[in-house]
Amino acid sequence: MSKFISVLFGLSVCLSVMAQENGEFYYKQGLEKAEAGDLERALELFDKSISIKGDEYVAWYNRAIVKTMMGHYEDALVDLEQTIKLNPAYKKAYLNRGTAKRHLTDYGGAILDYARAIQLDSAYGEAYYDRGLVYELFDKMDMACNDFIKAKELTFAKADERVNACLNIAKRGELHPVVWLTKTSANRLYGFSSDHPVKVGNGPDGGTANERAYLELLRDAKGKPVHYEKIGTCCGYKSDNAPKGLALLDRYQMIFTNADGEQKTVYVYFSFYDYDEPQILFGFNTVKQISTIH
Repeated sequence: MSKFISVLFGLSVCLSVMAQENGEFYYKQGLEKAEAGDLERALELFDKSISIKGDEYVAWYNRAIVKTMMGHYEDALVDLEQTIKLNPAYKKAYLNRGTAKRHLTDYGGAILDYARAIQLDSAYGEAYYDRGLVYELFDKMDMACNDFIKAKELTFAKADERVNACLNIAKRGELHPVVWLTKTSANRLYGFSSDHPVKVGNGPDGGTANERAYLELLRDAKGKPVHYEKIGTCCGYKSDNAPKGLALLDRYQMIFTNADGEQKTVYVYFSFYDYDEPQILFGFNTVKQISTIH
């Protein structure tokens, strides 16, 4: 009898080891797929890895990164919370949780997370840089420039351009960062017609960045992110803000799920030469406004 129990125990140990090894296998495969750009497959593999061995913080973290790359910030936030629960000292989790919060309009929460990452590593240049981006959105340029300068001192390469802009602040011009959307357009053609484009103006990263920021703030009828791709320019129109007085519109293809659960494709038109407070497209929703900074 004791021999039988011993055999069962040995089999249980072997199965446990195999499960852990399979979890690691799926994790490594997920990394490879993510690096190759196959995000859907990477997500499936990370799901399998976590279902087998759910106490590895790196698996939760990397699944969050994939979800972030797919624009699924709400889902990424859940994984980053679990990452921090498993490893409260992992600075990258705070950095990326801050970024997810920034995309979800929790700007105050993002600032706190970047600050926590800096507390864990005072030489974390990327955290200074990302915190500076949030300050910049709200035109708090003294604080933003201090962070950009610190990031540059810590050799974070992206900071160079921002520091140069700080030194030439008079040349910044009028900026209109797309921080959140608060009003739905009553015009059914708004954004869907070249005669009624979404006028996002220029932001700190340029007009095309404002266009992407706008699209990332949109949610479909089910509250899910929309998928979008820029497909070109068209439709010249007169604008005092464009070179030689002639502007073009940017055209995006947008794929979403309607209220009936059907996948639909529409085209959205943008101008970054001109600005009028961007509104939510008719029939769509946006990210719920969470917090600002003071």
